[in-house]
Amino acid sequence: MVYFTADPHYKHDKEFIWKKRGFSSMEEHDEKLLYELNNLTELDTLYILGDVSFGKDALKNSLELLSTLRCMTYVIRGNHDKKLFNVKPKMGLVRFVDSHILEETICGQKMVLSHYPLVSWHQSHYGSWHIHGHVHGQKLPIVGKMLDVAPTTEFFGPYSFYDVEKKMKELPDNWDLVEK
Repeated sequence: MVYFTADPHYKHDKEFIWKKRGFSSMEEHDEKLLYELNNLTELDTLYILGDVSFGKDALKNSLELLSTLRCMTYVIRGNHDKKLFNVKPKMGLVRFVDSHILEETICGQKMVLSHYPLVSWHQSHYGSWHIHGHVHGQKLPIVGKMLDVAPTTEFFGPYSFYDVEKKMKELPDNWDLVEK
């Protein structure tokens, strides 16, 4: 199965991360995060859309989180991942995508994966999906087949492809969709 998450912010000690996600402490947040991510197996693939960690120990914390994962993992660069991407350590099943955007076709669906939300993305006018993070669940002034996969109180994730597919069916078409 293919999974997506963004902005894990592992061991980020600022309340606006873990409190907004419904936790009473950073430790409680991180315990749940590790639990969710460690349910994935070697048969799964995970895309982390940036901001693995943040703060003075961000590199150490990012490496700690990534070292626990048992599945093929692609990490797309986020705005808080500079130290991690400067090092890009060899980590078994972890691959670093040194870009803010990755285009993939998953289960026959074209997708643009990015840390940042985009107004328009490659083939959006032909129905491609946009999976992103960065805004931590805030509503955007644009609608379409786009989904913020950062953990929230409603869905801590990670999102499976089928979770994303279900959400996309509920969303309106992309604003720039070309009628067939």
